[in-house]
Amino acid sequence: MPNISLAAREMKLKAITLILLFYILPPSAIALGLIPYEYRFPLLIGITPIMLLIRPTKHTTITDLGITSCKLRQSILSIIPLTVILTLPLLITFFVTTTPRIDNSSLPLIFYIFYALISCPFQEFAYRGYLFCLMAMLNLGKWSTIFIAAILYSYVHIIYLDIPTLLFTLLAGFLWNIHYDKFRNIASVTLSHIVLGTATILLGLI
Repeated sequence: MPNISLAAREMKLKAITLILLFYILPPSAIALGLIPYEYRFPLLIGITPIMLLIRPTKHTTITDLGITSCKLRQSILSIIPLTVILTLPLLITFFVTTTPRIDNSSLPLIFYIFYALISCPFQEFAYRGYLFCLMAMLNLGKWSTIFIAAILYSYVHIIYLDIPTLLFTLLAGFLWNIHYDKFRNIASVTLSHIVLGTATILLGLI
């Protein structure tokens, strides 16, 4: 077994610790009822600034975190077909069943504004930009990173205690990860997330 430098070990330990603190413990605590369900959004809003303060490494830049205009046009054009492919089955399911799986009719307009302008961008920063940097600290390969990041993205939805939601977010996370791995820009996946997420909520599928 090759020797691993102390610095490399510390980096891996930091990555594992941050994954545990940011991606495992919060949704687990909500799912178990240790943190009230209604605190899920304040928790998300609170964790994201902490991520900005605790960079994966001292050399991590904003660009490394996916906040960049680089390849913006190409990434947006590329995400459109993927978004359509993911949305069409949802529309077909809704019109075939005619009855929404979950009644979201009482959600106010302010919820959708918050979801589009705050929740989706924060989620994409956390689960694409920041998480991919942590995966790099663990020296994981491309597909290992894509799979593990998709599992962690799906896992945050365990708070809904709903198997179809977990499976759908696992698929969406996997496809978004492939896209992000290519373009390294969270803007395009954020737009896709807004469209797809809003559709699933409006149609009562999640």
